[in-house]
Amino acid sequence: MRKNTPPHQGRSHEEIALLLAEARNNERLRCANIISVRLGALAALIATQRLEWCDAAELLRQEASHIDNQAQELH
Repeated sequence: MRKNTPPHQGRSHEEIALLLAEARNNERLRCANIISVRLGALAALIATQRLEWCDAAELLRQEASHIDNQAQELH
């Protein structure tokens, strides 16, 4: 029977650093995709409702606040 060994056992520091960098990049890509989808949805809402510039700006401010709040929850 195999013992529970840490996943990093037998890996060099360079390999671990590369794995961490890849994980960070994947998370950044995921976050960028989420923001892109949100912005696309906001653009569609602004266009379909033909919002005035001040209403569109307020909608963007609200979304920015929502993103900030989510980021603070993670820290």
